[in-house]
This record gives sequence, structure tokens and C-alpha cells, in this order.
Amino acid sequence: MPTPDSFTRNYNPFYHYLVLSIVLAAFGFKLEWQLPLLAGLMVVTALSPDRKKIYRGFLKFVLPLILIGFFVNGMFFTGNVVFALGPLKFKDDGLLFASRVAVRLMLIVISIGFFFSRVKSETISEYLISEGMDRRFVYIYLLSVAMVHLMRDKLQKIYIAQSARGLDTTRNIFVRAKYLLPLLVPLSYSYIAESLDRGIALQATNFSGKKGVLRGQATPLVKIEVDRTGLITGRILLAAVVVITLRRLFA
Repeated sequence: MPTPDSFTRNYNPFYHYLVLSIVLAAFGFKLEWQLPLLAGLMVVTALSPDRKKIYRGFLKFVLPLILIGFFVNGMFFTGNVVFALGPLKFKDDGLLFASRVAVRLMLIVISIGFFFSRVKSETISEYLISEGMDRRFVYIYLLSVAMVHLMRDKLQKIYIAQSARGLDTTRNIFVRAKYLLPLLVPLSYSYIAESLDRGIALQATNFSGKKGVLRGQATPLVKIEVDRTGLITGRILLAAVVVITLRRLFA
């Protein structure tokens, strides 16, 4: 039988203040400041037990975009030629611009991945509701997060079924894309239909109040225990980043 303690979740706001600080630094800091910040972030995430989860999406989607950015910007920007690969000449201005974009993307993506590896989506949603957030916004947030996991699980099952039928879906990325692309549209439509069904069910249960309050009397099912030390530390960190960014903008 569940005890009252099982309905209590601990939430450390330091992590979401950390993400906000890093995202702000990604756009407000200079490149020479961003590089040490990125190095420290990569050390912390590399030591995390969830490092595979943090870097999986980055390696699959963001890293190819970064490499393409270096190739395209290095070739087509104006500036002095740094090096050449046969007829391909790479300019310094293009490589510098691509470096800035790459560092920004890495800071944002890795920090967000670290955040979701440390905090469960259910805890985030309950914390938002306890802070007075509109429940409809929280519902959309949960659907967005759940969509990624649901589609990934469904695709994995489809790949297993196709392999059982004799199709080789493990040869290379092009073969996997060949089987993946025709499935994206029907999977998206099926998830939207399921979301509408959930929305209708929630309306039937009087789920339409704003700012975390249901119609009538309602008691939260989960109590969120906020880490006060993390809250204060996170706010100090964010304030420091804001001050540094403003000084740079108005210097």
C-alpha cells in the first residue's frame, strides 16, 4: 500500500536555472567565454551516468548539422583562405561564424539534454502546476515530451517487425531513412488522434481550470518539495549571467 511519502517528489530548481543561464550565455557571451563554459559542461555531462541519453540526440541530429555548417560557411564566406582541400577553399570568416553557431548549438542542446536526464517530466509538470501554471499549457508540454518517447518506441517495434519479415534495417543510415520517412506521417496522425481523445477525456473530468486550479475543490495528487538551496543558487547564477550579458551589451 502506498504511503503518504510516495506522493511527495523532490524538485531542484537549480537545473532549470542552469539551463536558462547557459542558453543566455550561448547568445550573450563572447566565443572566448563560451568555450570554457562548453568544456566544463561536457566534463560534467561526460561523468553523468545518463551520458548516453544526453548525447544520443546530439550525435544523431545536431553534430551532422554542425559539420554541414562548417563546410558550407567555410566555403562560401568571404575572407582569407585558411586551408584548401583540392579545389575547395575554406575562409577564416566562414569558419569563425560556423564555430560560433556550433558552440551555441552545443551549449543549448547538451544543457537541455542534461536537464531532462536529471529531472523527470512528471516532476516538471507537477512543479509548474504548483507554481500556478495553466494546466492546459502543462498538458501540451507533456504531450510534446511524450510524443518523442512514444514515436521512438513505436518505430523500434516497427523496425523489429520489419526485421522479422526479412527486411534488413540495420545496414546503414540511408536504409533506415528509407523505412523511416514513410512512417512519420501516419505515426504523427495517430498520435494527434490519441491526443484529441485524451483531451476529450480530460474535458469530461472537468479539466479546464486555469493557473493550476480545477473547477470546484481539488487537492493536488503530488506534493512538490522544492530544494531551497538549489532555488537560491540557481537564481544567483542566472542573475550573474544577466549582469555579465548586460555589461557586454552596454559596454
